[in-house]
Amino acid sequence: MPKLPSWFPRLSPQVWILAIGRFLSQSGTGFTLFYAPIYFASQVGLSATAVGIGLGSGSISGIFGRIVGGSFSDSKFWGRRRTLLLSAIISAIASFMLAAANDFPSLVVANLMMGFGVGLYWPATESMVADLADGEQRQEAFALTRLADNLGLQVGIVLGGFLIALTGNYRSLFIIDGISFLIFFAVVWGAVSETYKPSTSLETGKMAKKNGWMVALSDRTLLIYAVVNTMFTLYIAQIQTTMPLYFTNFVSVGASGKGFSTAIITICLLLALF
Repeated sequence: MPKLPSWFPRLSPQVWILAIGRFLSQSGTGFTLFYAPIYFASQVGLSATAVGIGLGSGSISGIFGRIVGGSFSDSKFWGRRRTLLLSAIISAIASFMLAAANDFPSLVVANLMMGFGVGLYWPATESMVADLADGEQRQEAFALTRLADNLGLQVGIVLGGFLIALTGNYRSLFIIDGISFLIFFAVVWGAVSETYKPSTSLETGKMAKKNGWMVALSDRTLLIYAVVNTMFTLYIAQIQTTMPLYFTNFVSVGASGKGFSTAIITICLLLALF
């Protein structure tokens, strides 16, 4: 076996497996994340307002998903692994529902389910990364998995834009997204072990009563961070929903008077991510 460079992260194999799974999952998300507004406005025929409300509904259910996901991740019965599996199944079902959606109610229902599934995902996967590494390795583990997220998202955007330019079939993007969640489910099921190890000591039990949501809500630094993070998320939400639709339907390009092509929008979205 060749010797790895000294700068190469010495991380648990579980971290690398989780990073691969997250890359695959985010690749599927990239297929639909920026193209969903265009599809439901220009292909399904919904108004821009309806599309915004429908896609925004996922953020509302995502809040509850994150709360439930955090509680499930620290549960003796669910743990991190089962929460990830549940998230993958719910998200896959929601993707296939989005592929079949042809009106406003079905769009809202599918996005509520997708938001909840994605909400379950983040607390579980981030907690698992923290469990698998300590100290300086933990920083490298988070950097690796976040890199896998970003690379997967960018690969998905490029391939999604290429597929739309080639076939014009938007529904296939949601099907691919659903398949990616099923692949992620298979990776977690077959190669990722549970990392949560609840302590049974009396002292830990006493401390647990002092921890939880009330402690988090009373942490001033954490609350300031949450407000700042919310402001940055507003910018990301604009990129995901408003910008693709705006440049497609409301910007005239050349003598044709039509908006930007899918290829141009794909390039703009990639530049925005960088």
